[in-house]
Amino acid sequence: MEIRKDLHPFEKGNRRYELPPASYNLTHDEKKAMCESLRGIRVPSRFSSNIKKLVSMKDLSLCGYNCHDCHVLLTVFLPIAIRVIKPVYVKMVITRLCYFFNKISQKVINEDELNDLQEFIGETMAQLEMCFPPGYFDITEHLMIHMVDQICALGPLYLHEMWMYECFMSILNRYVLNRAYPEGSMIKGYSTEEVIECCLGYLNDKVSIGLPVPRFFGRLEGVGTIGRKTFIDKDFKGVQQAHYSILQHLTIMTPLVNEHLSMICAECNGRSDDWIMREHKRRLTAWLKDMDLPDGDTLEEQTIKRLTTSPSSQVTSWQGYDINGYLFYTAAKGKKTVSQNSGVCIEALDERTSESTTYYGVIDDIWEIHYGYNIQIPVFRCRWVKHPGGVEVDAYGLTIVDLNNVGYKDDPWVLASQVAEVLYVADPAKKAKHVVVPGKQDIIGVDGINDVEDYNQYNKMNLFTDLPQKMNIIEANLRKDDKPWARKDGELRIVTA
Repeated sequence: MEIRKDLHPFEKGNRRYELPPASYNLTHDEKKAMCESLRGIRVPSRFSSNIKKLVSMKDLSLCGYNCHDCHVLLTVFLPIAIRVIKPVYVKMVITRLCYFFNKISQKVINEDELNDLQEFIGETMAQLEMCFPPGYFDITEHLMIHMVDQICALGPLYLHEMWMYECFMSILNRYVLNRAYPEGSMIKGYSTEEVIECCLGYLNDKVSIGLPVPRFFGRLEGVGTIGRKTFIDKDFKGVQQAHYSILQHLTIMTPLVNEHLSMICAECNGRSDDWIMREHKRRLTAWLKDMDLPDGDTLEEQTIKRLTTSPSSQVTSWQGYDINGYLFYTAAKGKKTVSQNSGVCIEALDERTSESTTYYGVIDDIWEIHYGYNIQIPVFRCRWVKHPGGVEVDAYGLTIVDLNNVGYKDDPWVLASQVAEVLYVADPAKKAKHVVVPGKQDIIGVDGINDVEDYNQYNKMNLFTDLPQKMNIIEANLRKDDKPWARKDGELRIVTA
């Protein structure tokens, strides 16, 4: 075709040819680093299958994956693993492709963004054609151009994805008792289940057939799962710190907390904000206790009364806890399992700048603080990453954290109901740091919940931040003499005709 002459083979004699390295030809070290990155991933429970089992270090390849595994790799883990390769243009194009699939896979898509997504995938396809050979592109790659139009016609992509068909086929396969007549067995099993479902409508105990009970049914408010221990906090220091955090974060206590803070501000006499917050923290619990509020008639008034008194020094600790559709483990427990359930993030409002900031951490302890009258409030003691020193958004829109840069040691406690689960994937480009990936919340249909955004007390975290703008910056900084389809630091290959 007389194109990309940089990649044309050179004859070496004796029917041997030397193939110049293309940009998409990874070196052995790059393949090994990518596979090691994927092999080291530990996902939370119910997030996906174990990625480690899909990686073959012998062949440096992926095998044994299904449709959903491909979806998770493409939308979450490939843009992280691809960071280890050297060709910047290929890395940028693959990251753009992963961003597109991540964006269209969201359950809620803003209709105003669809035109921008259509333009974005068009540019990405053109850049892919600059990197990969023409033989790579067939009808499968061409279909990406029509995905935005498909969403406009059929709705969000999750309503018509392939693995739903795979899941239903796995159900039908369980009906096959006679392998000589698989279709007849499927029809008979499906019909029998439909009849039983109809009969259940006339019975008192209506239990659905074929549908498992959701794991978090009746557990959204918080239930300990494993590692229960009861002990006395003798010095009362830990309970006192947790009690202060509970007062600060509970909505029903906000008026009283603000009243006390205003009183401290009136007494500051020009002192610094740090002095105000120290005094507020030191005197709040005693001030609330001295108010001696009445018991009240409503449940809310009675709860406030119990919260203004000191909690019990007896604490119930857990190693695992279910709350808000997440399964949380302590870091010590997580090291003994194949899953990762100890990463958390929380949104907090900076009182000085009035801006919302997301903090990331790892759970060290899970406590239930007792206030009597069946009032037990679960709290997490976490190791928080210092912000902004330990948190950054890199050039590819991914959030990078340094888990060793720990801060806020005087305020480690947080309400369990206000955190979201995240997982930390080791950054292959920066060995000491981790990429933050949002966890998966499983609450749709549980206890009558139909809208996750209405239920949650925080905004959903996204994997990418301002990626289209960051891609434009990377593309503008590329060297003009670099060719997207070739690389200078690759490995030459010798083939025999």
